[in-house]
Amino acid sequence: MKKQLSLFIMLCLISVGLLGCQKDYYGKGIPFQMSTSKLPGYSNSEMTALTNDNYERFMHASYIIVTDKFGEVRKIKISANIKRHEWDFSNLDNSGAFKNYLGEDGNAIGKVGIDVSEHQGAIDWEKVASNVNFAFIRLGYRGYSRGGLVLDGYYAANMEGAAAAGVPVGVYFYSQAVSYEEGVEEANFVLQHLGDYGLAYPIVLDREDPMVDDARTNDLSVEQHTAAALGFLETIAASGHRAMMYTNRIYYSLYVDIEQIYQYPIWYAQYADEPDWPYEFAIWQYTENGEVPGISGSVDLNLQMMDIQ
Repeated sequence: MKKQLSLFIMLCLISVGLLGCQKDYYGKGIPFQMSTSKLPGYSNSEMTALTNDNYERFMHASYIIVTDKFGEVRKIKISANIKRHEWDFSNLDNSGAFKNYLGEDGNAIGKVGIDVSEHQGAIDWEKVASNVNFAFIRLGYRGYSRGGLVLDGYYAANMEGAAAAGVPVGVYFYSQAVSYEEGVEEANFVLQHLGDYGLAYPIVLDREDPMVDDARTNDLSVEQHTAAALGFLETIAASGHRAMMYTNRIYYSLYVDIEQIYQYPIWYAQYADEPDWPYEFAIWQYTENGEVPGISGSVDLNLQMMDIQ
């Protein structure tokens, strides 16, 4: 970007002597304008596009702009220690029932997935299997007010149904841990109830702000949220299973030390036409209102963007 800006400034200075540089460049976000009719290889439209691009890069390459639950707009510095993604979201394919990502040859290279819990009720996994590539099944959750650990009512049925239909699965646990120790407790609860089911995908920690007045996690600091998450993730990893984190844009931005969390694969939730998250992530949950044959009502839809290590 610096080289482009230096070139542009040099051209503008040259044009002051030769042609005159128009003075309509003042004001945030207003692109420079200059006459370049005597400078071969450049045009007003090209220079305007260049300065617009530089402005957008300057504004969006350094900060994440996020609105918190109180309606306050926050500007969060992007870490230089986390790898940014290199996807071109103009390659998203929205032509079918599910989003996908197209490679250079125009073929879909992503994988279509769902995540389910007892909220979906009984599932016809044979029908589901012909439409998706993977599924995450909720194993359980911690209550947000009293903190009890609960096994999902359809966990066993979903694991058995998916296995019989040949759908590769991972499991997830909805956490409301308030300390590292409670994170460990949740992870051990998951390991205790895994049974003999085979996992093709990781064990996922799902942490979210429940947005209710009596949630146990309401007054936690960033350090406490991070510690609770690491208690779960580190315990799962130490058991020999792959650990993964799931949450949304607000939680990743405001509630945890993202550099510590990004030691693990990331599942990112943002319900939008395309994500605006700067960092690399393995799975994108893009809607909670998906429709899949074999499931009554709506279901979360996910696009796997890269392999999960």
